[in-house]
Amino acid sequence: MNLGYGLENSENVTTNLRTGSDLELKRREAGISLNQMLFDGFSTRNETQRQQFRVQAQANRVQETSNTLALRSAEVYLDVFRRQALLELAKDNLVVHQKTLNQIQQRYEQGAGRRADVDQAAAREALASADLLLTQGEIRNTRANYLRVTGELPENLEAVDAQLLQTAMDKDLDSLLGLADEHHPLLQAAQADVKAAQAAYAQTRAAYMPHLDMELAANRNRNLDGIEFKNNDASAMLHLRYNLYRGGADKARRKETAHRIAVAKETLKRAQRMVAEEIRLAWNNQQTITERMEYLKKHVATTEAVVSSYQKQFQLGQRTLLDVLNAKNELYQARTALSSASYAEIFSHFRLLSSSGQLLSALNIESLAEAQ
Repeated sequence: MNLGYGLENSENVTTNLRTGSDLELKRREAGISLNQMLFDGFSTRNETQRQQFRVQAQANRVQETSNTLALRSAEVYLDVFRRQALLELAKDNLVVHQKTLNQIQQRYEQGAGRRADVDQAAAREALASADLLLTQGEIRNTRANYLRVTGELPENLEAVDAQLLQTAMDKDLDSLLGLADEHHPLLQAAQADVKAAQAAYAQTRAAYMPHLDMELAANRNRNLDGIEFKNNDASAMLHLRYNLYRGGADKARRKETAHRIAVAKETLKRAQRMVAEEIRLAWNNQQTITERMEYLKKHVATTEAVVSSYQKQFQLGQRTLLDVLNAKNELYQARTALSSASYAEIFSHFRLLSSSGQLLSALNIESLAEAQ
């Protein structure tokens, strides 16, 4: 809309015929126009697509950050359980050492033992106490880490859902690599960047095409150009504009966007290699831990049998209490290693889900891209 009011001094054929000189009138203008773009070389369509892909890329980057945070949360979550299990083992180990020390002390006082055995048992009991204190300190650190990552203290935590882990265990390496190509947020973000760059390149073609606009206009004017009367008009026009030359700016812009496509594609290839490597590393780690678990279980079972045999031999006078204590200490170490490995195995499944881009969906967490 256009409104205007002011003084106009005119000297032309009309004023010369009327007055023989110039003429001053109060000029009034009022007008309204409507413009509609009909064709702009597909610039608007390509720009819309570019912005959509750009938003999609950012949403997937947010999802990748969420995926990383979810894995870190799973790590500290499992560490709470692991440390608690190790604490129970350390407590039991201390009780075993205290009972053994009391037994050796009684035998020494009754003249059936040696002072060196008492000292050795006391040293073992002190070491077990130190191990317990260390484990308690590690639990406090684990709780602090959990609070830092999740914003909450680890209270009333539930055990890991076995069905969740089955999601990772049911997949082979090739399946995980294929799922990552389709669903990993980092790859989806890189793919969206490529499409955004391609849309920007397509948009540059608009500079080489005509632009067609439709304009509807109506004007109500008075006292124009020395004519003391109204001057009204209405029009419906098609305007065709075609830029023939801009000093090479359009060509330079086209080269720039073509280079951005090449950069985006190279970034995508680099992301694909990185994701594939992470999946293979997570897969190898899971396989190693799973195989190692079998030997650790065997070690615990064998050591339990040794402890049972030593206790029987002690009753027969064939073993000393220190021999039994040594066997129980090895059993404690074996159970500690097995407990730590069992939680490492669980975390390896989480890591495999994360590396293939499935962790959020496995945890039933809606991604930003899905929310949109």
